[in-house]
Amino acid sequence: MRRNRIPASILLRRKQKSCPFKEAGITRIDYKDVEMLKPYITEGGKIVPSRISGVSTPYQRKLQLAIKRARNLALLSYTAGYVPQVETSRIQRSAPAPRPTPAEEAE
Repeated sequence: MRRNRIPASILLRRKQKSCPFKEAGITRIDYKDVEMLKPYITEGGKIVPSRISGVSTPYQRKLQLAIKRARNLALLSYTAGYVPQVETSRIQRSAPAPRPTPAEEAE
């Protein structure tokens, strides 16, 4: 009994992702629309590549420019995952006692 094998080229094919901007009919990507840009940024603050997001090449260029402009104007964070740490292990020290002046020492 011989099995019919499926060629590797068929198995490795992926369904072509469609561009979400073309589907929605968006022609201009606005850097001020932060909520639209957030899904295209990773937790570390990097721009998601088009092979993962499914954005076409012309729209990926526009998206990249919009994200960089938003970052430059501080609308988006460069490192989205950064959370400032507060030191809690530090022991609160009382202020040192003031030194006596030479006049007070003479008394």
